[in-house]
Amino acid sequence: MAAAAIRLRRAITQAKAARASLIETTNMSPHAANHINPDHFLHRTDQQLPTPEQGKQAWALAYAELERQLLHGEGRLTLCVVCGLQGSGKSSWVRRRDPAQGERMIFFDAALPSPQHRGKALDYARSAGSPAIAVWLNAPLPLALARNAQRPPSQQVPETIIHHTQSLWQPPQLDEGFSRVIEVDAYHF
Repeated sequence: MAAAAIRLRRAITQAKAARASLIETTNMSPHAANHINPDHFLHRTDQQLPTPEQGKQAWALAYAELERQLLHGEGRLTLCVVCGLQGSGKSSWVRRRDPAQGERMIFFDAALPSPQHRGKALDYARSAGSPAIAVWLNAPLPLALARNAQRPPSQQVPETIIHHTQSLWQPPQLDEGFSRVIEVDAYHF
């Protein structure tokens, strides 16, 4: 148990350092601190894809940051799991939210194509006593592929990965543990 606590503290420290570095190098607004996306921890600067180890580390850091914010946030926070195909507009949707809209939210933004993929984030919300909602950016595959192609090369996802995500896709459901599921038509936001 002590070893697990040490690993968690180390991951939280790394997540804080990575988040601070990201804010400093990209001039993120202070409101973006509640926007967690594993890609934020990759620090890609060229077209080279992250290695599997870098991907695992990015996910570990994102989950450590999610856990930290849910467990150590002031007051009750709501987890908003923003999911959909790569290129569906998840991060753009989060950036367009009004930070003063009332509810205190943490946005966890990733493809998360199935209940198994969304489960860990929901487990953290349950442990913190936080409600969780799902926002599904519903984008047809051709739209996601077209948007992905418009990204800077260092941010593009290989089309084979987007096709694979589509093959795994299961829309979020209330019975996964969400208090609400919102479907957003990616063409109209």
